[in-house]
Amino acid sequence: MSDDVTGASSPGTWDGLFSSDWGEAAHARELMKRFGAMALAKPNTPVTHLRTLADVLASLVVLTGAEEARAAAEPLMSLCAPALGQAGRTFDSLDPPRVAIQVLSFVNAAEVCGAARGLVEASPAKAWLEAIAAKKRDDLLLYRCGLVAVCLGEPELAAKLVGGGKLPATLAPGESFGFNVQGFVRYLATAMNVGADSEAVRPAWESFVEGFPKNKAAERASWSDLLWAARAYFAGVGGRPVARVGESLHARVKPV
Repeated sequence: MSDDVTGASSPGTWDGLFSSDWGEAAHARELMKRFGAMALAKPNTPVTHLRTLADVLASLVVLTGAEEARAAAEPLMSLCAPALGQAGRTFDSLDPPRVAIQVLSFVNAAEVCGAARGLVEASPAKAWLEAIAAKKRDDLLLYRCGLVAVCLGEPELAAKLVGGGKLPATLAPGESFGFNVQGFVRYLATAMNVGADSEAVRPAWESFVEGFPKNKAAERASWSDLLWAARAYFAGVGGRPVARVGESLHARVKPV
């Protein structure tokens, strides 16, 4: 898709992502329908389908809201547990960390829109993250894994994944990090570690959200990354129920 447009519907802005000129929501609906049907027709290979649908479902949550995303996801919920099991069994072959985290990201998208509950915490995610942290990986995978670790209530593991040394003992309220995803992840982890109020973290969260369209356009972040970040902020730091995270995020980013 070309990025050669200007004004309110330009890429790299929330107006652009929501614009009918780009058809992001319509495209996500079509992909969800097509690949969802394929997944249900071939339930013995759930990893293949759910890893493909992770960012599709995540974009539906953000662009259309939790209710529509939940309706689209619910027929696929019986595949989540088998997919997580299959991903775990193949974790030591091919490109397992990326595959496993993609499957986990689909499950996260399902949970934040209320289609599933408790599967992320019941998964082997912590063991996967510890294995990933023990080996050098690309930064984008490590940043996503850092957000997952915060969502699991493991701030020290998040710091180990994204690097930067030991977390500080105190949080400086009101900081923001622009396009510095590593700094943002470490800030969330520190906030969780010290029990900071979500208001202290809000400027950092707002900065991450505002910068997301540009990060996405530059392929520095995905829809799944945004949902993990939202879960870390709204639920992990703010204590909001996970099932309300998707609608909270949609309400925050939808243009007035």
